[in-house]
Amino acid sequence: MKTNRPTVVLHMAFQITDKGSFQEKQVCTDLAISRSSFFRALSEFRCYLQEHQPWYDLVFDSKDDCYRVADLRKPTN
Repeated sequence: MKTNRPTVVLHMAFQITDKGSFQEKQVCTDLAISRSSFFRALSEFRCYLQEHQPWYDLVFDSKDDCYRVADLRKPTN
């Protein structure tokens, strides 16, 4: 069965809700999707946040090799 983009975005959202982050490799493995499909879904997720909750952004944490939601209202250290 082919995985559609809304399914990928929801999977990412639930991973953030459950674990606080998600990793590209894990999402690709879990859903049997390509890197390009992952990045298209990531873009959709970012667009949703920008339009509906602009105080949040998805950021890549290179230390832990994962994506997290950042609250742009809070100062960073």
